Order: sequence, then C-alpha cells, then structure tokens
Amino acid sequence: MNIKNLFSKRNEIIEGHFNELRSKLGAANQNEEAIFSLREEICNACPLKNGNNCNAMKWLNPETLEVADGPKDGFIRGCGCRLSAKQRSRFSLCPAGFWGGEFDQK
Repeated sequence: MNIKNLFSKRNEIIEGHFNELRSKLGAANQNEEAIFSLREEICNACPLKNGNNCNAMKWLNPETLEVADGPKDGFIRGCGCRLSAKQRSRFSLCPAGFWGGEFDQK
C-alpha cells in the first residue's frame, strides 16, 4: 500500500469514529445516518460479519455468498474492520462491493 492510500485509510477510520461519536451524542446528520443505517443492515446480513467486525480470516464470493477459509478465484477477503465505525465513514467501501460510493460527487 502506498503512502497516499495509507493516509486515506487513516482519514476514513478517523471520520468513521467521529461520526459514530456524533451519532451516540445525538448530533448526527440525519441524511447521512439513513445511509449508514442501510450499510449496517447490509453488513448484518453478510456471512463475514463476526460480532462488530468483518472477518479477515474468511473469504467471500460476493455473487454466491459462499464463504471459504482461504483465497479462491472470485472471492474477497473480509477487511477486518470494526463495522460500527467503518459503516459511518462516508468514503469507505465494503471490500465485497455491497455498499460504498453513496457520497461520491456526481
């Protein structure tokens, strides 16, 4: 991972935690919260969800939802992220492509 990507990921993590805190304090942007809620529903239905994390020890075929213990063609590895924060980062993406890009400038 290059340095630009590393800093981008750091900023996504910080923003996600900040938005999570704003939500807990009742100061969240309600339009954003509606999208974050949809992301949470998607993650809750994902077989890679393990508690509040995306299981980085498993691989998922996004088309069939088949789960594997090791890499396979067409499978995506779980990101390992703490989901309650990642879902609230406007510019984060689900590695399997289930959500993300909702806040991109058109």
